[in-house]
Amino acid sequence: MTEQDFNQTTSHLRDLLMQERGLLLSGRAREAAELVQSKLDATERMESYLAPDGEGSAIAAAHRREIEEIVKLAKENSAHFEAIRNGLRHAIERLETMHANAYVGSYGQDGAKLAFSGVAGSYLRKA
Repeated sequence: MTEQDFNQTTSHLRDLLMQERGLLLSGRAREAAELVQSKLDATERMESYLAPDGEGSAIAAAHRREIEEIVKLAKENSAHFEAIRNGLRHAIERLETMHANAYVGSYGQDGAKLAFSGVAGSYLRKA
């Protein structure tokens, strides 16, 4: 890989990360996840260039800045993914709580309605 190829690869990876950020910020995490293979391929090409026996083993300052920018973008996207994951987890928990407190048409001995969580697994009285 030549230095020009390395520059094209870092530019392509930066573009992928920017595209991923746009998808994450618009709530399209599934589409963002589809970019994983392209990002891995670009990262592997960069690593082969920067390998100890590769052409770019002595990393130039310009390359170092490009790599730092890519790392920064990747960390930001990781935080966005984490926020989406937390949001989904909390939404699921809220739905489960709503379901657990739903009334199922059963009544206790005192005539009060029983929540679904109060009747799961046992019957208080058979009709």
